[in-house]
Amino acid sequence: MKHKNTSCYRCEETKETSLENLYGYTVCNNCKSKLGLFQDATITRHIKSFAAAHQLDASHPSYKQDVQEKLALLEQQYISKKIKLLHIQERIKSLY
Repeated sequence: MKHKNTSCYRCEETKETSLENLYGYTVCNNCKSKLGLFQDATITRHIKSFAAAHQLDASHPSYKQDVQEKLALLEQQYISKKIKLLHIQERIKSLY
């Protein structure tokens, strides 16, 4: 299902005053509150925790590195799943 930029990607809310562009995705205020976005204090706490772990073990990544690695893995998983679904869609068209 494709969502227009004029509606929330999740619930399809269209009221413009409720919509916001977050990293290229249109999200309504209600759905944004359900995303569990971190506050700056939480991010700072994680940065300090990862820094402490890195002092104990130099192979431990920084928080920034950890987030980058997770984004790269997520992108790989997304591409794999999208390819699989596109393949199924193509095969359905061929079979019927």
